[in-house]
Amino acid sequence: MRTIYKFLFLELFKNSLITTTILTFFLVIANAFRDLSDLLVNNEVPLWISLKLLLSLIPFVLTFTLPWGLLIAVILLFGKMSQDRELVALKSAGISIGAIMAPIIWFALLYSIFSFAINAYIGPKSRHAFKEIFSDVMLHNPLSFFKSSKTIDQFDGFRLYANNRIGARLQDVYIWETDAELRPLRSIRASEADIEPDLAHQRILLTLWNARQEERNIADPQNVKLVMPGSRATQLPYEISLATLFDRLAVRKSIGLSTLDEIGRQIVAADLFGFTSNPTPVLTEFQKRLAFSLSCFTFVLVGAPLAIQVQRKETSIGVALSLFIVLSYYVIVLLADALKAKTNFFPELIIWLPNIIFQTLGFWLIWRVNRK
Repeated sequence: MRTIYKFLFLELFKNSLITTTILTFFLVIANAFRDLSDLLVNNEVPLWISLKLLLSLIPFVLTFTLPWGLLIAVILLFGKMSQDRELVALKSAGISIGAIMAPIIWFALLYSIFSFAINAYIGPKSRHAFKEIFSDVMLHNPLSFFKSSKTIDQFDGFRLYANNRIGARLQDVYIWETDAELRPLRSIRASEADIEPDLAHQRILLTLWNARQEERNIADPQNVKLVMPGSRATQLPYEISLATLFDRLAVRKSIGLSTLDEIGRQIVAADLFGFTSNPTPVLTEFQKRLAFSLSCFTFVLVGAPLAIQVQRKETSIGVALSLFIVLSYYVIVLLADALKAKTNFFPELIIWLPNIIFQTLGFWLIWRVNRK
């Protein structure tokens, strides 16, 4: 038995390490492409800062890839053993499925402990670090806001679009000043614009070249018949205030960026001195961290017997089966997260439903497979 247990433990460790690494790599690249692509393409961030941002994404991504990677590893391992009739040979030798599952369950519990550390402490800290670094990069590199062929809407009171950007120069520029309802009040078009950051005064100075303006009626800005042609200018200065944007980009310690003990202290303090606001979001986040940590154990319980029944060792089948389980699991989690402001629905308890449902299903499947 010791030889069998050692084989299962090492095979699962090797497979889970490979699958988790691959999943983490692709998810980190996807997150980096979403958040950092423009900064990297325009060479506005030093290489070491880019690497620091990428590394700070890894612990946060691991909160999802640890259980998913382990699930794929379990499905591939037991699918192969089932298709190669190795499980039949072990059962013929008097070894039950429950006994075969023992080292796998212990491995899943160890994975859950590591997952708890990631979910409770390391993940939130790394996510907070990523946001701080990213915010600092954006605040000290105002040029990064200006992107080719993309509407810039981060600034209050207007929208800006440029067909192309080369360094600190924009080409074919459109500016729309808007009201509170985002209705255009004034439009400016310029052939080119030079960007000059003035961080000391929290502003950006644009020099518009060959600019022409149009103004709309404030009382009825959507009536194009009332559009009034404005002045033309060979050179037109235009100021963009960054004060509101700087305040918005400042990283504040939200519940999602807090560690588990910080959330726990909030709950205890609120319980002692009375809740000043709805406590359900905080309670839901606390329970979600714990529930996510247990997902490694849950996925192993349901993944192993399913793989035995499917009896397929192909990687594509394993990934497809794991994706179905993961999506089913997270649909309920997302439902609870969406209801976290609804006290009457008890989202802090709903968050545990995926673990309860899938663990019950897993134990039933193990019992059923063991009887065959």
